[in-house]
Amino acid sequence: MENPDDKYLWKTDKEEFFPKLTVYELAMGFLRFLIFISFTLCSIPLFLLAKLFFNQTGIKKPMVTIRRYWSLITLRLCSLKIKVKGTFSSDVCLVVCNHISWLDILAIQSIADVVFVAKSDVKNWPGLGFLAKLANTLFVERSPQKIELHSQQANVILSNGNSICFFPEGTSSDGLRVLKFRSGFFQLAFNNTLEKKVNEINIQPLSIFYEPKKSDMSIDFYGWWGNMSLFLHILKVLCKSSGIISLNFHKLLKSDSFQNRKQLASKAEDIIRDELRLNIEKSRIR
Repeated sequence: MENPDDKYLWKTDKEEFFPKLTVYELAMGFLRFLIFISFTLCSIPLFLLAKLFFNQTGIKKPMVTIRRYWSLITLRLCSLKIKVKGTFSSDVCLVVCNHISWLDILAIQSIADVVFVAKSDVKNWPGLGFLAKLANTLFVERSPQKIELHSQQANVILSNGNSICFFPEGTSSDGLRVLKFRSGFFQLAFNNTLEKKVNEINIQPLSIFYEPKKSDMSIDFYGWWGNMSLFLHILKVLCKSSGIISLNFHKLLKSDSFQNRKQLASKAEDIIRDELRLNIEKSRIR
């Protein structure tokens, strides 16, 4: 029997994707966009200073603090609040999360100090690619020839005491389902090439859910997928957004309790899917 969560069963019709806006909403959206651009441009020197100076000396706190407050302020511009359940692990781990929107990155890094994994195309995106580079993102190519290289790069990050966050679905969805997890990166939990200061690498599943607060916003309002325009999606969020992002940090999955990466990936997928379904049911009851 086919699992509907594993398939793209939704459309990307532009009329459905972009809502009708009032003049006030459109004006507020452009105002927030200008504030975001100005705020980000003013923040770049701080990012550069933290990256060029503090990162070289091994002091991570300034960069972490700048990223956290930049993310929180940007989310507030989008009229979004963060609700956290559970605790981000203090041990080095692999954080795996369902992927709904570009907003996921802001929500997670406002709470957790992690290095994100992104497809190599992202580094060439105007503006956002530059910011991703400043945040020390690990860019990966989906090529068998690059697997060993990316594994070595990830091992260096983990050995330096940094947790890694990746989205095993490999793409984003409408937020109403969890797609099949790709197990490739889960192999890092079974690698034995790390330095002694990292004894073992475990998995921390992280569920993310968006709850719109306006009655005329659909439950999939924040989903960004398929051929949706990034600029138009950002504009839509800035014009009309009002909601809560729920982050649920689940208990660690011990890698030595699983036989292989596929078994581990399947367990993490089940945990996140069950949590998403529960959140959707609660949201519809309200």
